[in-house]
Amino acid sequence: MPLYIHLSIHFIVALLSGYLIGSFFKKKKIGIIFGILGGFLIDLDHVIEYFLVFGIRFNLLYFFESRQFLISDKIRLVFHAWEYVPVLLLLAYFLRKWKNVKVALITLAFAGAIHLVSDIFINGYYFRYYSIIYRYRQEFLAPNLLSSSAYQANLNYKEELGI
Repeated sequence: MPLYIHLSIHFIVALLSGYLIGSFFKKKKIGIIFGILGGFLIDLDHVIEYFLVFGIRFNLLYFFESRQFLISDKIRLVFHAWEYVPVLLLLAYFLRKWKNVKVALITLAFAGAIHLVSDIFINGYYFRYYSIIYRYRQEFLAPNLLSSSAYQANLNYKEELGI
């Protein structure tokens, strides 16, 4: 799937998630802002991953080709993790007397979870792939995280790019 379609899906779903949660709590603005943060800007960890591999030099083509993953052979993606959902919901419970904070945290959790579910379908990865604990136990190594066919596809793509 082309990246612009992938990102468009995430943006629309994030906006909708935020709108729904915001409407439920009668805090639409907070819902929309934190829906976009949790459901769309979660992908900023791809940028973090890029800078971990390449440092401060930025090459847009390399970024869109996902070279950061191909060169490092690692998949950290620190924001893509199921573990944040219960933590955010627990924080929302403990901070419930501050309604705006509660709504923001619930929206982050919901939009983030929807993002991960959509990634499972779009990318064809397993549920456990989106666990930071699982990735950590696999040392964040792509060969340990991806199916053999998905990893082979990465190797083929790497060869095609001449890396």
